[in-house]
Amino acid sequence: MDGKNKELELLERALERFRKMTMLTVERLGLLLTPYGPDATIRIARQDKVWLFDVEVINWLTRPMIGGAVERIRRFQQKVLLVTRHVTPQIADLLKERNIPFIDTAGNAYINEPDLFIYITGNKPDDKHIAEPLKQKFRPTGLQVIFALLCNPGLENAPFRDIARAANVALGTVGWVVRELKIMDYLIDMGKRGRRLTRKERLLERWIAMYPERLRPKQFIGHYKAVDLEWWKHADLDHLDAYWGGEIAAAKLTKYLRPQIATIYANQNLGELFLKHQIRNDPNGGIEILKKFWGFEHKWPHPNLVHPLLIYTDLLATGDARNIETAGIIYEKEIAQLIREN
Repeated sequence: MDGKNKELELLERALERFRKMTMLTVERLGLLLTPYGPDATIRIARQDKVWLFDVEVINWLTRPMIGGAVERIRRFQQKVLLVTRHVTPQIADLLKERNIPFIDTAGNAYINEPDLFIYITGNKPDDKHIAEPLKQKFRPTGLQVIFALLCNPGLENAPFRDIARAANVALGTVGWVVRELKIMDYLIDMGKRGRRLTRKERLLERWIAMYPERLRPKQFIGHYKAVDLEWWKHADLDHLDAYWGGEIAAAKLTKYLRPQIATIYANQNLGELFLKHQIRNDPNGGIEILKKFWGFEHKWPHPNLVHPLLIYTDLLATGDARNIETAGIIYEKEIAQLIREN
């Protein structure tokens, strides 16, 4: 079953369970499942009252994905209903706090509209419908390959050796990642015409969800603290194999965010930088250092910043409203063109 059919099957099961739990009339008016915009439109009715929702289908909804979901539905014109496999009570509370309507295949739901309030949590998923989350499909090195492909349009057509170099992984990793992407309908093999990455927005959503849980912890080096809280304003990374990420990168890129956490991705010892700015180990410090995990160069006017896709992802993973808003600015300016379908 390809990705689109899986999403349709998930949507139909969630709608059917919602009907049984609420006894409301629910109709699917349209089915889009396009790379952009909502996946479908539904109509909920009770007597003479009618509510319309655009639908966003998310196979798995984890805590790191909430920021991305909030940022994505911001771009829709109509009220959006999230549909997913299972929403835990903890995630249900977070969605309720942000007033994001949802239903799942277990019968959990939250809708808060005039004359319609529904909040159901605690239902466990039906085991026979549980499938392996996508995050189990890819090891951290696999996520590095996906990152390289998303950041470099057309790279999927390069020899595997070049893809491995860009992703900073072993050559064998590329082969199994390409196979998995084909199986999940994210990569099309067109024979002599080469390969084409497809459903890029969906793939980006999955990467955003998996990166904080699967790849980022593997790159984490430590937390630190500087005497001067604004040390980053006059810190120079020009001659280092190091790059600003997260909130600092977003502040430099958009001039919109006042950063609280300083994030650096580095591929070398930063002792000289630490000495100059009196930076020391502190588990509660506002500086985080991570290992650089990619092997390509992104040519743009900001050579000291990580790729905008990584800035975007790190902002969303925080769940902070201001960071999510800033991520939206970066998406429109830098990300949308990357995931545009060929």
